Amino acid sequence: MRKLIVLSICSMFLSVGAYPQSSLGKTDDLGRIAIAAIVPNEAGIPGGAQQMLKNKLMQVATLNGLGAAESGSQFAMVPMVSIISKDVTPTAPPQIALKADVTLYIVDVLSQNIFSQTSIEVKGVGNTEDRAYSQALNNLNPRHGQFRGFVEKGKEKIVEYYNSQCDVIISSAKTLAGQKKYEDALAILYNVPDVSRECFDKCMGISVDIYQEYANHKCNEYLSAAKAGWAGKDLNRVEENLGKITPDMACYPDAMQLVEQITAAVEAEGASSWTFKMKRYDDSIDLQKMKIEAGRDVAKSWAYWGAASHFNWGWLYKN
Repeated sequence: MRKLIVLSICSMFLSVGAYPQSSLGKTDDLGRIAIAAIVPNEAGIPGGAQQMLKNKLMQVATLNGLGAAESGSQFAMVPMVSIISKDVTPTAPPQIALKADVTLYIVDVLSQNIFSQTSIEVKGVGNTEDRAYSQALNNLNPRHGQFRGFVEKGKEKIVEYYNSQCDVIISSAKTLAGQKKYEDALAILYNVPDVSRECFDKCMGISVDIYQEYANHKCNEYLSAAKAGWAGKDLNRVEENLGKITPDMACYPDAMQLVEQITAAVEAEGASSWTFKMKRYDDSIDLQKMKIEAGRDVAKSWAYWGAASHFNWGWLYKN
């Protein structure tokens, strides 16, 4: 049996020692934590059974108070299946009788820690080994009572992680932002669940500032590309890049000047007027909320390292 690793702060991003924190989350809020149900390629599950097992994992999670997350989540429920026995039945025609041990893990993908695990035995019969295997997995009952304790322990460990490591998370995000790794920084901050309310609120506040740095950085890229497009008389490229610049970005006034310059030049050449308009915000828009949501979108699109079947799961399936 794989040894359960006690919570530690050792991830690809976080390498700073732990800081004491006050208790931030309440156990009655734990249902708001979401994890991804993943069947990694390294698990060796036959292709025909992978989706079925993934659906079983999702049911285990949702039936026990967890939310379902897309791939990209820091936390995941993953399986390991070990064949205990495989026999040929004395029937006509003969069948394959298979017995397997299914171990489920709740893991932190970043720190590569196992927060909770449980094992259950399943059996299946089929006219081929693959069908017997699929039948055994199909017999996994997501409503089995032992899954309740398994999920509760995983949720508690996740909350403990954020309760104790909030300062480390924030420090790491700021360091990454200082290195202009804005997407990585935002991904770390937006992984904090709102169940750890104090830490969540701190991270959302900091995310606004980091998103603004990211937006200003991207603004310069878009403006440079638009100017290059105009130099090549490629108005489609100009519009494509200027259309990505929003009023909250630092280079917005420069972009407006470029629009005026291009508009005047097009009209002076006697061509039809250029109707492109820069984006504007309605005064009623909550910019703070908008930036938080925009930062969340950046984090989601960047979280390729998170829980996904193609991620390198060798640390879990190394034996």
